[in-house]
Amino acid sequence: MTYETDLAAAKRARRAWTCRCGADNPPHYDACHDCQRPSWTCASCGAVNAAVWSCCQECDGSIPDEAIGDREEGFEMTWEEFVSLQVGPRRVGGRYDHGYADSEYEVLAIDRGPRESWPSWQITVRGRDGQVREHCSGWDSRKDRIVAQAPADVTVVSIGRLHDDVEGPYADVLQHADIALRLTRHFRDPHVRADLRELTAHDQVVRDTVMNTPGVRQVLAATALQVQGYLAGPTAAPITVVTQCAGGRHRAATTAMALRAVVAGDVEQAAMYGLADSAKEFADQDVTVDLVHRDLDKDVVDR
Repeated sequence: MTYETDLAAAKRARRAWTCRCGADNPPHYDACHDCQRPSWTCASCGAVNAAVWSCCQECDGSIPDEAIGDREEGFEMTWEEFVSLQVGPRRVGGRYDHGYADSEYEVLAIDRGPRESWPSWQITVRGRDGQVREHCSGWDSRKDRIVAQAPADVTVVSIGRLHDDVEGPYADVLQHADIALRLTRHFRDPHVRADLRELTAHDQVVRDTVMNTPGVRQVLAATALQVQGYLAGPTAAPITVVTQCAGGRHRAATTAMALRAVVAGDVEQAAMYGLADSAKEFADQDVTVDLVHRDLDKDVVDR
């Protein structure tokens, strides 16, 4: 069948779903035929909806908290994934705009829900006119933009100690790090292996090699506990964690990736590093985490 015949059959059965871009789609399409936006299936009534909508268009906007996309039709997302898609890059304290005149606003609060009544999630903003408003408009990367991003709760930076010509905002990151992990002395450098030397933490074999090094997971689990301690302090100041190795391409970058997953409470991602239990401690804390690789993509250092 073609898209046209599929769509015609869906319309006759009143089962077609309309994307935000205006295109109609058969119910078994998990992304829009025209703009490729994913869809989700309401777990309450089974209707397919464009992912940019945060409410079901068929059952008065009620979305049960157990799941979105818990049906054979549509793109399956957990509640957390769906709300993250809607919130986008917005953070409390940041300033953003909708892409048209006088639309700048500051985010005051983000309630990720799920809430018992509509709206199922909610963002509170203050516009240029000083008015405070609550809404659940999803982030649209085609028109929304960041004016001034709020700092993350935690920034994890990987660096290579052998780079002495560094410029930019992270040139002296060690000088203001709250936690610094030096991995050069206790954990063998993958650089010594000819088959790994030209690879980086972008490669799975490098990540596996680093994470399977005895002691690495224990050090990262302990570092996550340190981060928890800082976050529990009475002053809500941003935290900077620096992971260091020789060139910044293997050990530092891999452990930074793993630590980001843990502190962000991304249990599924952290499980890939063998740190799911540590991530569960952060799962309900809604910690914002930035990951910066200062030297990951630089050339191999001769040594």
